[in-house]
Amino acid sequence: MTSKYKIKVGIIGGSGLNNPNFFKDEKELDIITPFGKPSDVLISGKIENVDCVLLARHGRQHTISPTNVNYRANIWALKMAGCTHVIASSASGSLQEEIKPGDMVVVDSFIDRTTKRNSSFYDGTVDAAKGVCHIPMEPAFCNKTRQIMIKAAQDLGIAVHTSGTSVSIEGPRFSSRAESNLYRSWGVHLVNMTLVPEVVLAKEAGLCYAVVAMATDYDCWRISEEGVNVCDVLKTFKENVEKITKLFLKVVPKIAEENWDETIDSLKASVESSVMLPQTKK
Repeated sequence: MTSKYKIKVGIIGGSGLNNPNFFKDEKELDIITPFGKPSDVLISGKIENVDCVLLARHGRQHTISPTNVNYRANIWALKMAGCTHVIASSASGSLQEEIKPGDMVVVDSFIDRTTKRNSSFYDGTVDAAKGVCHIPMEPAFCNKTRQIMIKAAQDLGIAVHTSGTSVSIEGPRFSSRAESNLYRSWGVHLVNMTLVPEVVLAKEAGLCYAVVAMATDYDCWRISEEGVNVCDVLKTFKENVEKITKLFLKVVPKIAEENWDETIDSLKASVESSVMLPQTKK
């Protein structure tokens, strides 16, 4: 059955995945959104004849801290570029022994511990997003896209955990040991700094969003180890970033093989039913 939607996949690269040269017909898109400029220019191109758009979450030179990322502009820009899907990577700290540095986790839920970020398009500043949006966040991620990502990782022989909860902290500092152990006591699997509000905004935008988190370290909860630091995080990510590149190269054409009419229609309907418009005075 022919889909009524033209599939285009947005790719948000985290640390270490800012300049993968895997696009054909590459060109830059300089987009300004109602919420300002995204983190960098968008790079459009094709992967196996599937239209894609790449955006470096922290800028291509990694100059933007997690708190200062313009998440609203990033997601809105991908929407303006015609994306139906967003797949993202995220460097994360492991809070569980079985999730080893270098392992991938296809996250299926989150806890928000951020405090300084705009987490909704619907704040009364943009005509295209009027009212208040009480978006449901279960399921937080597009499960159909997640399953494609999991199957692709397994086919590639990548160590992948098929579910996991990630807590998003404000950053840019890392957690204290007390905080790390608190999150462990909640049964959380990963800690990161960028998943929220990205996942929330993607849901508000009606995009099929999934993220693969790479465990780069054991945070600081292990008594026998010193704890997380930037050098170790970047070292692990650089050693394993090829896995994510291969994964995305496999995932994109698999996404394009599917019919997404029902999924996208459902996402759009969820957004529409979640918006409370201003009441007109009689």
